[in-house]
Amino acid sequence: MTARPVAIRCMGRSYRVRAQGDTVVFHDVTDITRPVALGAAHRTDDGTWDIVTARGRHLPPATELLPVLVALRHAYWP
Repeated sequence: MTARPVAIRCMGRSYRVRAQGDTVVFHDVTDITRPVALGAAHRTDDGTWDIVTARGRHLPPATELLPVLVALRHAYWP
């Protein structure tokens, strides 16, 4: 993952993902007039991703980035 934002389409929505060091930040940009910060995932030493929503809520860790995106989306839109 590069520091340049990457566009992703998943589950009928559009997302922007940007790497910042060991952290990957996720935004929902389906409505370009109102992008929504979903949260971030930080790579740990044991190879998992610690997930934190944009509101600071910690979610269970994931082993891959797609489950991170799904968890963040579910936390924002249950």
